[in-house]
Amino acid sequence: MRKVEIALNELLHKHELTLHALHLKTGIRRATLSEMANGKRERIQLEHIEKIADALGIEDMNEILKFNC
Repeated sequence: MRKVEIALNELLHKHELTLHALHLKTGIRRATLSEMANGKRERIQLEHIEKIADALGIEDMNEILKFNC
């Protein structure tokens, strides 16, 4: 079974941001971002992915999403 994950920790490191800073840029709850970063979120809203991409200036979703087989 494939599992899709968000590479949030890598993105935070690359953009030198904290979860709190990303929360302020996106409006996504810090608890939600933390769950996403720790792989504890089973369902991720497309709106959240779009907000993260917009906040970080990402145009290629491959920078955000990881596919694990």
